[in-house]
Amino acid sequence: MSPWHDVLNLIADASTPFTIKTLHAYVEQHWGADTLFHTCKLNNLSLDTLLTFLLSRNKLTFDGDNLHTNREQICQH
Repeated sequence: MSPWHDVLNLIADASTPFTIKTLHAYVEQHWGADTLFHTCKLNNLSLDTLLTFLLSRNKLTFDGDNLHTNREQICQH
């Protein structure tokens, strides 16, 4: 299981912004299609469920189709 911070850092550090589609392709290629994620409180999240959670918490935002990390909303633990 991968921590959600890995996804946020990946999006934040990307030279080309990720869309949902390109993020799915990256995760499948590098971590596997069945990769599950965890947050501080939630476990066994699919990528779509994780993205929904991060968007609802304003940790991720959209600019058009591109995902962006909202660094002010990221906890540091």
